[in-house]
Amino acid sequence: MMVRLVLLPGYKWLEVVPGWRGGRPTVNDTRVSVDDMLKMLAVDRKPEEVAEEFEIPLEAVYETLRSVSKR
Repeated sequence: MMVRLVLLPGYKWLEVVPGWRGGRPTVNDTRVSVDDMLKMLAVDRKPEEVAEEFEIPLEAVYETLRSVSKR
């Protein structure tokens, strides 16, 4: 079975893999979704804490914030 991922234009760290996490955007090569990060940030966790908790680059957290600010 071939998995087709969709890189999101303008984003280095975010992708969509159909059938993975309900087709929601995730951090490349992880199952960490944008929603997961936003939930942590909503309860006053700092971006550095989110990156450390999920073992992802801090840049991915900031890119997530940028992506949702454009919605």
